[in-house]
Amino acid sequence: MGAATAPATAAAKTWWHRPLARVGSSQARGLCHPARLLVSWSPCLLAALLFFAQLGHRDLFSSHEARAAQNAQRMLDTGEWGVPVLFDGRADLQKPPLYYWAVAAVGRLNGGVVSEWVARFPAALAGLVCVFIVSAALRSEGRPTAALVAAVALGTANHFTGISRTARIDVPLACAVLASLLAFYRGCRAAPLPWHLLSAVAAGAAVLLKGPVALALIGPAAVAWLLVEQRFSAARLPLLSALLGPVVVLAVAAPWFLWVNAATDGEFFRVFFWHHTVARYTGSSPQLATHPWWYYAPRFAIDFLPWTPALVGLAVWSVRSGHWRGDTLFRFGTVAAVVMIGVLSTAKFKRADYLLPAYPFAALALGCAADSWLASRTRASSVRRAWVAFGAAVAGTCAAWVVVTQYIEPREQAREEKRRFAEVIRSHAPAPTMVLQYRMESHLLSYHLGRPVYTFVEWAELRDLLAAPGPHFVIMPPEYVPMAAVIVANRTFAEVARLEDFTREKPARPLVFLRAE
Repeated sequence: MGAATAPATAAAKTWWHRPLARVGSSQARGLCHPARLLVSWSPCLLAALLFFAQLGHRDLFSSHEARAAQNAQRMLDTGEWGVPVLFDGRADLQKPPLYYWAVAAVGRLNGGVVSEWVARFPAALAGLVCVFIVSAALRSEGRPTAALVAAVALGTANHFTGISRTARIDVPLACAVLASLLAFYRGCRAAPLPWHLLSAVAAGAAVLLKGPVALALIGPAAVAWLLVEQRFSAARLPLLSALLGPVVVLAVAAPWFLWVNAATDGEFFRVFFWHHTVARYTGSSPQLATHPWWYYAPRFAIDFLPWTPALVGLAVWSVRSGHWRGDTLFRFGTVAAVVMIGVLSTAKFKRADYLLPAYPFAALALGCAADSWLASRTRASSVRRAWVAFGAAVAGTCAAWVVVTQYIEPREQAREEKRRFAEVIRSHAPAPTMVLQYRMESHLLSYHLGRPVYTFVEWAELRDLLAAPGPHFVIMPPEYVPMAAVIVANRTFAEVARLEDFTREKPARPLVFLRAE
């Protein structure tokens, strides 16, 4: 009896220790098949819950969200999918159209209506795909523990979670960059041409999301990794792939750029390339705030929480112990993340969201380092404590997101809400009555008003517009009302409503709705 018990106890310890180091390995599959599947897919299930739960429970929040919704809705209403156009008829030339196309495609499935959840759905889906790709890439290398840690860390990194729930291009861009670089990585190790063609297609999609700036993230990271890898493996870029890659990228992205520039008589290149690319990079625009070169280091440290301490500690351990020399994926993730942060740091204009393409690669490095550290432990208690800490961090993150979505977001939303104000305006000026927006720009208010609206800033244009017969309806900041009454002396302005009367918190920018008789 005693002799039979001892091996059983040893086997139990082996099950606990070894699967934590190599969960799912052929030597230690102590779980039944459904349980293994649940463990394998748990990061994606967790990410789906965080990204999609109550995705449409709050109004559109930022200018980016409202612009995306307007552009997509107008595409559905007019059938014009080439140039993104806002409800006030202005071409929106800040970004290429791929995200707006994705929103419009989801809106078509929603009966032609772009609602809050429709506008955010492509971003949430892209976030989930990022988590899946990270997990699948590591599992295909026979590293299920690294896959679990990396995928969960990516899905629960606080800023990645937040922007995956926001109608912005940054997480879809991160997804395209991740797909492109991982396909490049695979192609440099085996079956080069198919993988490198896939990498080029994903790079072209990234350009259609962000513009050529996307290539400044993909290209330097790929080249830097190849240079580093020359010391450790036979990874290489075949000449045919190097020649065909740029051709495929151009074939995917260039037609729209050339067409839209011709359709706008060269305005697109001036606005997008000069103002929103060159001026942002050099900081030459007085309208854009600049930041010091070191801005992204503390920014990333905060936004990658709760995993920043683990990432730093495990990366230091991996270098000091020498494990990094035998871990190609760790080197790949580390080089890609560091190079992207370095490239972005050279720009004068910085924004926390721009760092998101580096997050999947930081998660890859974290997962690989954690996998190696666990495999190197000789005491089961150390492994047990590590997994308890990992679980506590995940649980804490989930609890934090309950607080964010149920309490913090609604309070922030209260300062920006425009829906009730728009409903009052349209009750007095029902479509197709034109609503004039003078010396103010609120993409969220325009979204809720619907077409037609018209935005302008010149006093002379206000006078000319109000010279037409009939009543007119104008929204403007209250400080301009006295001057408007002087300049447009042949009209009487009657105040109908104020924005602050229809918000739970004092609005950041007061507005007044006037009827001009």
